[in-house]
Amino acid sequence: MPFMRNYYGLTGFLFLLLGLVSCQSELDVKDIPGRVTSSIHTSGGVGKPEPDGIEHVGARDAVLTLQLEVLAYVNEARSQTCLCGTTVYPPVTLLTLNSRLNGAADKYAVDMATYNYFSHTGRDGSQPWDRMTVEGYIWSLAGENIAAGYPTARSVVDAWLSSTVHCQNIMNPDYRNLGVGYSYNSKSTFKHYWVTDFGTRQ
Repeated sequence: MPFMRNYYGLTGFLFLLLGLVSCQSELDVKDIPGRVTSSIHTSGGVGKPEPDGIEHVGARDAVLTLQLEVLAYVNEARSQTCLCGTTVYPPVTLLTLNSRLNGAADKYAVDMATYNYFSHTGRDGSQPWDRMTVEGYIWSLAGENIAAGYPTARSVVDAWLSSTVHCQNIMNPDYRNLGVGYSYNSKSTFKHYWVTDFGTRQ
């Protein structure tokens, strides 16, 4: 089951509870089996610069629709006031899909599904920002959310939004780019594996 927590400790938040627009859908993600975790890193990377602009090159065609769905749901949340734990985030800049982050995220989702593991640390010891660098993404800020067991893009984004640290990654105003990965393996423990890589280029 995913780890989800929303806590309101002050009566002063009552007006927010009455007037705050939820950044989650009406889907009840508590009944969907799965796991979520996240991670963030903030110092610069190395590699060759990439061209500017939104790119879809390098993403598996079968996953492109899911990448666009996740992007839409993430940007839906970023476009409105969102409560992550006890922190209220105002609307922030929308993210754009980046082909290099798509590559890093998708390859990692496939690896987790294929080799049946769930961790930010790859089988080769790599961290999310290492995989971004290998794909040529020159980052000044990088983060990752991963999830397993969620069958749809809507359910996984809602699960992340229901968890404080994942929601904070999604609503971080300093991120500009997003990469999305998904893989399914009926023989793996959780079957569905999701990766979102967040980044801002140097």
